[in-house]
Amino acid sequence: MKFEYKSVTGIITIDVDENWVTILEDLDREDRNNDLKERRRHLHFEACEYEGETFAVEDPAFERFLESEAAKAIVTPLLPALTKAQRQVIDALYFKGITAKEYASMQGISEAAVSKAKNSALKKLKRNLKDG
Repeated sequence: MKFEYKSVTGIITIDVDENWVTILEDLDREDRNNDLKERRRHLHFEACEYEGETFAVEDPAFERFLESEAAKAIVTPLLPALTKAQRQVIDALYFKGITAKEYASMQGISEAAVSKAKNSALKKLKRNLKDG
């Protein structure tokens, strides 16, 4: 019986016993399923990019800058580029001095959601500061 084996270089057809065809098909199916499971578990490198820098770390200097009084005058014109939720997070955490935990309980959301909104807002603010 003929069995088609798909490899990286192309399709190879081989003659094998009927029992082997069943075994080879089962192994191929198992291999495909394992590949799918692995893809779901792993993060793609494209998702790790941050403003063109792979595996970049957060910038504590930028966060300290936002906590200063001078930052309000510089950052305020850039706030319309953010979403409403991002503007509220930046205003609360940096200009009003509310902690992330307090803000999360006030809004009825998780601290993780606050952190995500804050981080995406900071990325956008930094990008706009560099561009502008």
